[in-house]
Amino acid sequence: MKVEEDVLAVLVLYKTKLSDSISFTSLTKSLQIIDRKIDLLVYDNFPKYNNNERLNGYINWNITYYGDEDNSGVSKAYNTAASMALEKNKKWLLLLDQDTDFPIQTINEYITAINAYPKEKLFVPIMLTVDGNIISPGHLKFGRGFYSKNVKQNFYSKNLKSGINNLKEYSCINCGMCIDLMAFNENNGYNELIKLDFSDHDFVRRFKTHTNTFVVIDLKVKHFLSTVMKNSFHSDKVRFKYYLDGASHFCMSFTDSFFFDIRLLKKATRQSIIHKKIFFLKSAMSYIFRIKN
Repeated sequence: MKVEEDVLAVLVLYKTKLSDSISFTSLTKSLQIIDRKIDLLVYDNFPKYNNNERLNGYINWNITYYGDEDNSGVSKAYNTAASMALEKNKKWLLLLDQDTDFPIQTINEYITAINAYPKEKLFVPIMLTVDGNIISPGHLKFGRGFYSKNVKQNFYSKNLKSGINNLKEYSCINCGMCIDLMAFNENNGYNELIKLDFSDHDFVRRFKTHTNTFVVIDLKVKHFLSTVMKNSFHSDKVRFKYYLDGASHFCMSFTDSFFFDIRLLKKATRQSIIHKKIFFLKSAMSYIFRIKN
């Protein structure tokens, strides 16, 4: 069986048409160039955007659509996909967001890497910001992710390299992770109490307790960080709540909580200034002192 036939991809949407998703359009081109087809679960956390979308006209995808009116978040989406993959006897789960630009050789590089390292359980691309910084794989310290060396600064001579790496030293963001389904389930999947922020770091933190290595694919993809985009007050308000909820289930130690509280006050102050609203600072103080509303 070909590798792509063993893969179920899951693409999580929020207030975006499938046809407008950068991840979807770029990966479609990657499939077209090698004439391959992959099963895809489109998990839509805001279904009304795709009510009139024609989702069965893409010959390089076998699409299953799921509209979640409750906006349950990415962790629920990935666990739902894992259950579907198990029913379909798949071996691999490919996690996708809606706003990552994948190069034309992407699918071929995944297939090549999986064939080259058949015993490995986790494959990830080199995820860049628009400024060229490596956001994933990155380092997690005090509950915070840090960039790896800039790709322009002789990236491959540093510790992180294409091929097998020590997972103990790194964390990864959700999009682009291709995970052995059996290992995913042994890790108890994603924590559905963490809907968005910290969901990836929580998953990897648990995953590395029983998996020592992972494969960095020789593939550079560009991720558009929502945190650097200007959003409406309502959007940032909802995102800020997810941020706090995620942190409450992720920061386990006193040290992590202490440093998170410092970052939280900085983030809340910045958002309050941008939107000229006290909401973010009040929410931050309520979180830090655990004030019940």
